[in-house]
Amino acid sequence: MSRVDREPVFVLHRRPFRETSLIVELLTARHGRIVGVARGARGPRSSLRAFGEPFRPLEAGWTRRGEMATLTGAEPIGQAVVLSGRALWCGLYANELLLRLLPRDVEEPELFLAYADLLPGLREAERQGPALRRFEWSLLSVLGVAPEIDVVGQARIAVDPDAGYRIDPDRGPEPARGRTAIPGHALRALAAGRTLTAADASALRRPMRELIERQLDGRPLQTPKLYRE
Repeated sequence: MSRVDREPVFVLHRRPFRETSLIVELLTARHGRIVGVARGARGPRSSLRAFGEPFRPLEAGWTRRGEMATLTGAEPIGQAVVLSGRALWCGLYANELLLRLLPRDVEEPELFLAYADLLPGLREAERQGPALRRFEWSLLSVLGVAPEIDVVGQARIAVDPDAGYRIDPDRGPEPARGRTAIPGHALRALAAGRTLTAADASALRRPMRELIERQLDGRPLQTPKLYRE
């Protein structure tokens, strides 16, 4: 049996279990995505009640033998990021991406940091698009399925910041024209980790969704559907 104490985590999903407990999916700093049972967490005096709070940094402890952990501690270590309206749906969308695409027990500290950076950016409408594109790209990069987007073709010619492109999932950027063309400067900014403008994020929205849908292999995400409804 393994034991972990005081691990930084975020709650991605929780559901009721028996009368007073929760099954909780966590994104952890050093242990990837894990699932555990928080026994009695719905009780009024439980020390595990913090597992009911999304979008709040916690320190958690657990013991584990097999796939399911037994969660033993939950303590807030920062203020919850309060999301409402479209910002809330953006946060739920990010959580669903992690639940659907990130395998359990894959240690990815960079993705934990990317998620922590995402949440504050969702609170302001003008930052939501850039924050989501950055997070989506981090997730694809961690999964090893992000194409190179700052060079073109086998000759690896640098993307022209003033030209337009489309993204082929296998070959990367290809020259393109028209309203749906992605500005080269947006691709270069995303690849280099620089701040995206709202216009850059808007141009990158469709190609990023196409790359993500490819990884979902035809399984639709529920969060965008519920938001539209």
